[in-house]
Amino acid sequence: MKHNLSMQGAVLALGALALAAPRDAHACGGFFCSQQQPVNQAAERIIFADNGDGTITAIIQIQYQGPSESFSWLLPLGSVPEGDELGVGSDLAFTLLQSATNPQYNLTTEIEGTCGRNIDVPSEQDVSPGGFESDPSVNVDASGVVGPYEWTVISVDPNVADPAAPAADWLTQNGYDIPDGGDSLIGPYLADGMHLLALRLTKDADTGSIRPIRITYAASAPMIPIRLTAVAATEDMGVMTWALSSARAVPFNYNALELNEARINWFNASSNYNQVVTEAADEAGGQGFVTEFAGPSSQLANVVWSDDSEESWQSIRTATYFNFELIFDTLYDNYQGYSGFWDAIRRSVTLTPPLTFEDFRACPTCYHSDDFQFSPSQLFDAFEQDVIEPVRGTQALIDAAPYATRLYSTLSAAEMTVDPVFVFNPDLPDVSNIHQARRVIECGDDVTPSEASWRVELPQGGVVRGRAGDVGRWPAAFAEQPPNVAIRTLSASGEGAVVADNGDIIGDLLASYNAGVPSTSGSSGGFCNMSPAPRSTPLALGLLGAAFGVMTWRRRRSS
Repeated sequence: MKHNLSMQGAVLALGALALAAPRDAHACGGFFCSQQQPVNQAAERIIFADNGDGTITAIIQIQYQGPSESFSWLLPLGSVPEGDELGVGSDLAFTLLQSATNPQYNLTTEIEGTCGRNIDVPSEQDVSPGGFESDPSVNVDASGVVGPYEWTVISVDPNVADPAAPAADWLTQNGYDIPDGGDSLIGPYLADGMHLLALRLTKDADTGSIRPIRITYAASAPMIPIRLTAVAATEDMGVMTWALSSARAVPFNYNALELNEARINWFNASSNYNQVVTEAADEAGGQGFVTEFAGPSSQLANVVWSDDSEESWQSIRTATYFNFELIFDTLYDNYQGYSGFWDAIRRSVTLTPPLTFEDFRACPTCYHSDDFQFSPSQLFDAFEQDVIEPVRGTQALIDAAPYATRLYSTLSAAEMTVDPVFVFNPDLPDVSNIHQARRVIECGDDVTPSEASWRVELPQGGVVRGRAGDVGRWPAAFAEQPPNVAIRTLSASGEGAVVADNGDIIGDLLASYNAGVPSTSGSSGGFCNMSPAPRSTPLALGLLGAAFGVMTWRRRRSS
């Protein structure tokens, strides 16, 4: 597989969380923004679906804060979208999918020996971790309106020596703010023959209308052009992606990270999980992904849209209503939390002056049927298109693919030098998002639970011991341990190669710590080596990886 796969498959850029100050009304690109209107990106969420016909469907969530006239967004595309290849998605779909695949770190608790009284065990925890200015070298390939967005696709004459310059000029002349150095970021994509999709809100849309974009394009593999994001990225920005295909997705040109479970606070995993991922990615040079879930997509059936959801919608759509209030109340009660709700109302209901849309939205119950003119069929058609189908369609993508993978990382601007590409590997095992550990309270005949020591037996291997009185408190000393058990490189087949193996280091650190924690029941609690599971890696490579891991960790800690 050639390395230029990342450019040939390029299509998706991350959505921006723009914290733009409401100053001069200049359009601020999703990745490019002037110092007068700084952009700040939070965690990005992306869904990729391999359609099996040489195309990829991508849904990316966009978050934005600031004036609506300042919102704009750029996406590099490998092809010009046609027909229904460009549409909108749903924020709710992302929320439901993330909830179903979030990592969970759960404890089962047992009492060893006889205690003086029962113990209160902490509950299970989980991580919820118009017209255009012309330029003869710039082609306007297509334009239109989808959902709340006006969109235009441009490309640059391939005979132009520096395609970024005319593209940046065109974007600036047409209201997109390109900062110093921005043309150098779009240049590599344009030089590779790609198109640029520019989006901005329609004149009557507000920032509450911003929602995910869904694009289908020709590509051999999913790719995130993260280099474009560097201009607007926050420190340790989270990037979460789901990949739907026939096999498990793996990072092709980024490292695969295997977290050290001893670093996770099993009593409250949400308190430090993201920090462990950040440190794990940093240990891999800032370019690595953790696989948080990988398994048959049947495990996600009915997660985003269920048979009951469809039955309820059809029942609402075909019911008999006597006035607008009844229809609106029914829709509001069931779908007011869905993306596109108010957009569907806006484009299918005419308000009687002097009533404005903003007045109605602020107080829906303050008005009566005489204030509205509408066609019930047009209203329900608008809801079908703007509200229901984006959610239903996301579930359809999940159901159409045999396999689903969720990957997560954090990156800072300085680390966004390579666009991550994902390929599909049928040789790798499933990865559960449910992590189960066993906690044992070591009681004795004259020891109460509050006086008892304890141990947690990790599913990865290894034991963590705790002192009496520290039930519910994870050892702070473990923050000094390596965040990865192993760092690997993976490809479209095989089990990959170990780049760094910290298993022996972690095992030694655990043994040293555990030796200083006495048992109140006379049990040592045991100790297991933390090395990663055996692979078919040649011995010489494995030893080299282990040595590299030792040197890397010691160097990082000493610095």
